[in-house]
Amino acid sequence: MNDFDYDLFEDMEDMSPMYDDAYMPGANLWNEEEDVDEGMKITELLELCIEPTVRDGFSHVGKLLLWCFLFRASTQIVTIPTLVCHILSSGTGLLLLHHFFRSTMYYIVGFTVGAYLCLFLVSRLLKKHRGPIVGMASVAFLIVCELCFVNRTEWHKIRGAQMLVAMKVISVAFDTDFGALQCLPSPAEFTGYVLCVGTCVFGPWVPYRDYISIFNKPLWNTRWLWRICTTVLLAFIFLTVSTCWIHWLIPDGAWRWWIAYRDALSFRSSHYFICFLSEASAIMSGFGHHEDEPWSLSVARPQFIEIPRSLVQVVVYWNVPMHNWLKNYVFRTTKPLGSFAAILSTYAVSSLLHGLNFQLVAVLLSLGAYTYVEYVLRQKLATVFGACIQVRPCRRDCSHRNKEKRLTVVLGNMGLGLVAMFHLSYLGVMFDMSSKLQEEGYNYAHTLAKWSVLGYASHWIALGTYIFYLLV
Repeated sequence: MNDFDYDLFEDMEDMSPMYDDAYMPGANLWNEEEDVDEGMKITELLELCIEPTVRDGFSHVGKLLLWCFLFRASTQIVTIPTLVCHILSSGTGLLLLHHFFRSTMYYIVGFTVGAYLCLFLVSRLLKKHRGPIVGMASVAFLIVCELCFVNRTEWHKIRGAQMLVAMKVISVAFDTDFGALQCLPSPAEFTGYVLCVGTCVFGPWVPYRDYISIFNKPLWNTRWLWRICTTVLLAFIFLTVSTCWIHWLIPDGAWRWWIAYRDALSFRSSHYFICFLSEASAIMSGFGHHEDEPWSLSVARPQFIEIPRSLVQVVVYWNVPMHNWLKNYVFRTTKPLGSFAAILSTYAVSSLLHGLNFQLVAVLLSLGAYTYVEYVLRQKLATVFGACIQVRPCRRDCSHRNKEKRLTVVLGNMGLGLVAMFHLSYLGVMFDMSSKLQEEGYNYAHTLAKWSVLGYASHWIALGTYIFYLLV
């Protein structure tokens, strides 16, 4: 593993959902409709599933976007003191957290307050190592809460929001160490950032400097509104795919591998719904404005996941902000310890942030092995055949004789992409949106049962691929 390329190391990110557990409108609607049969007509599908799902979703999404707009209108239309902006940010965020999580939100508030106290004390006592210390304290808090204090079902609902708090806190600590922040933010600035209404529930993670910049010369134009509308539309398209369309197209009596693909696609579509919703809420709040490319905020890119070139491409575009967070604050900070330690730390931190869950660990370990085997095999094949078939697209001036557009290279990349799609279906099959276990997290028995039905085929294929790599 020591010669494993740095580009692949920095792409290591886990495939588990970051925000899916907070709220999934209509997630169980399909299974509750006992009168739904395999021969359902389009009109019945619209009436029994799509319409109630969209209506239920808008009742919550509308409130989210309304509070984001009110926050932006009150802080970015007229000039008001910066302190008031931060207070309004955290205040509207608390109202939104109460709407989604009710009394459980106090664990999020407690985590925020405790994290700032820890960061303040560490900053007073030490001038360095604030990031690792605050990171370990944050992970310890999450583990203790999950094991000792919070009901599993309730914790499963707030896990995504708690993880967002941890990521923001840890990023502030590391940025202070790196010198990106000259001093520790004030309590008002810190709580405004961590509890910002546009990112506190569904995300995405944004750097502290991006939060501060939304108050600096805010931009209002039709492109901002158009981006919000199209993003919300995409979110609800994926919501209906996850809840209604995919189950209608592939019923329960289909071939087991079609069922596996259906369940995995349903899970991925629910992830896309949350990702696009998080984009919309963040942009509505003023995030994503850049001088060179206004409103360019992107969380997930389904086109690179559903039709992947490689699994490495999938882990990058599954959740771009979290990929950047793991790369900057985990992988690069542990890289001096060695490549193996860096990649192990990245997967370990990602797993711990998502909670103590056998399912996530199994997916992460499998994905790590798959991406490594895929990378080394395609690297060797590219060298042997002089072809652009590596996990990433080659530059135009690469040294390969056979370029990307050559028919044999296109067919080779398509074949390897189909293998990646197969692995995705296998890895995602245990994230069954209809399972009762979804409410409190999946256990090891559920994961192994799902994979055993498929004969552990993906793992065997990965092993065979690695043996083929050794023989080439």
